Amino acid sequence: MFWDKTRRVETMLSDYFERCDTCFEQFERAFEMYFDTGPNEAFDAAVQEVHRAEAASDDLRREIEYLLYGKALLPESRGDLLGLLETFDKLPNIAETVAFLFSCQHMVLPDDLHSAYQDLLRVNVESYRLARHTVDTVMTNPKATLHVTKAVEHKESESDRLERDLIRSIYSRDISMGDKLGLKEAVLLIGAISDRAERLADRVAIIAIKRQI
Repeated sequence: MFWDKTRRVETMLSDYFERCDTCFEQFERAFEMYFDTGPNEAFDAAVQEVHRAEAASDDLRREIEYLLYGKALLPESRGDLLGLLETFDKLPNIAETVAFLFSCQHMVLPDDLHSAYQDLLRVNVESYRLARHTVDTVMTNPKATLHVTKAVEHKESESDRLERDLIRSIYSRDISMGDKLGLKEAVLLIGAISDRAERLADRVAIIAIKRQI
């Protein structure tokens, strides 16, 4: 019975991470559409797909947690996995939040800032993918995890630099303070993806160290 539950957890985890990947794929598609055509009904529909993907991953995460609380794994492994899930879940959650912000506010970016926002989005999606890779690595080759987590840290630093440059550009503009604050909020929310990716990588690094002891 114990090993049956363990195999079930492994299968559900694989499905969960795939659902999170789908959420970020939908997130990328939505913003490709946004930069092609602006905030319109098609973009709003794409944002709904992000929401559905995030909700699907959230539902499965809860199922996994219920199974783990039912002692599907040994106590230490159970605690590590619950913590990992809690931290990982913040990634699809913030992606949905960013997409919803742009959709709800029908946000229109200044034309000359499009490329800067696109760069920031690209770097933060890359940070998700790197963080996702740390999870795969800790499961299969814990000794290689530190190298992978360093890549997440470097990507987060790159995002910080882009955020600062973009915010500096926003506040140098002759626009209302309300517009400046709205544009800044979007920058900070996008940047929160790499912040959360770095927190995940930190947690994965601790798990990797424990698995090598």
